[in-house]
Amino acid sequence: MKTVLVIDDDESLRLLLRDEFTDRNFNVVTAGDGEEGLVSFNEENVDLVILDLNLPKINGREVLEHLKAQSPDIPVIIYTANPDMIFDTADLAHVEVILKSTDVEELMECSQKLAYV
Repeated sequence: MKTVLVIDDDESLRLLLRDEFTDRNFNVVTAGDGEEGLVSFNEENVDLVILDLNLPKINGREVLEHLKAQSPDIPVIIYTANPDMIFDTADLAHVEVILKSTDVEELMECSQKLAYV
């Protein structure tokens, strides 16, 4: 079973995504801020990260930099509501960007694809 780490400060969204991923046979770990997300990443055997950019303590861009420095091949989906925060990820392997305004099914399909690469 694959493990997904959801890092988002919106608790209701974390719960929704936990349920969606659990229904698709993923193990789910959640974190409410960037610092907690990095701790969880180091403690768990994570196969995929869903990452908001606008996070307290450590912002999503910094979290992504830490994740990729530690584990360059970890798949990450940047899942953000703010298109102005999106930055160029072309030089990073296995990084996708999905806006929160899209259907959650698109996130699930992308997650399945990346987790089973």
